[in-house]
Amino acid sequence: MMKFALCFIMKQIAILTDFGSRDNYNGVMEAVIRRINPKSTVSYISPESREFNIYAGAYLLLTSYRYFTRGTVFLVVIDPGVGTDRRPILVRTRRFYFIGPDNGVLYPAVQEDEVKGVWVLDNPKLFRKTELSSTFHGRDIFAPSAALKAAGVSENTLGTSTDPSTMVKLNLPYIRTKEEACGVVFYIDHFGNIALSIREAPPSQKVKVKMGDFSGQLRLVRTFGDGEPGELILYKNSYGFMEVGINKGNANKVINTREGENVCLGGYTQGDSSHSILAT
Repeated sequence: MMKFALCFIMKQIAILTDFGSRDNYNGVMEAVIRRINPKSTVSYISPESREFNIYAGAYLLLTSYRYFTRGTVFLVVIDPGVGTDRRPILVRTRRFYFIGPDNGVLYPAVQEDEVKGVWVLDNPKLFRKTELSSTFHGRDIFAPSAALKAAGVSENTLGTSTDPSTMVKLNLPYIRTKEEACGVVFYIDHFGNIALSIREAPPSQKVKVKMGDFSGQLRLVRTFGDGEPGELILYKNSYGFMEVGINKGNANKVINTREGENVCLGGYTQGDSSHSILAT
């Protein structure tokens, strides 16, 4: 790796991966970061994002980044296309830096915080000295880049500037008609609660929900305790997205859906436009 006179700026690095806690991948990435920038502060959004799932990773990043200190470097490795022609990128937004694969996982968060520039991480002098792995870019490209960015190395040293419009976009549609709003399943947490890419709550207290093979009428409530034990309910979750859950139960064991599946909510009475926008 190329040597730098690093100033060791105390920028936080926040890691989000699907590596899990059983294997050594997260630990090795941390070791690389601390070897390059020993004064860096490393924390985790989660080391347990759902494997290979871009929607789940994008949701966790989108709903987390704003709670971190301004200038935080987000290191996101949910990368089913590792070793292919997908690009490793760094994105500078209004308040933060995001490093990860250009596969859509960064897109909702960086769009919300306003993209100021995008760089392809293509400077081989910054990579590890040993042969670049085709299966562990988290160790060989992303972790060194995050450590160097947190230490104050410029974006133009880390890579080549590229047009932000070329970033891979994650399809998070929101289609609103007069009577219903449609989107996709955005995230399913370990409780089985099903977050949707829909923020607008219907005015009706009884809402028709269509999701894959499931179709039913759910009560719109304020919180879990407003539902009867075992009752499927609809509510706005703590991050502002509509969500289906069960009071003291697992909604996805009943509905059996997955991230990216289409969903529609009925019960809307105003608005007659039909359009598609990002749920950010």
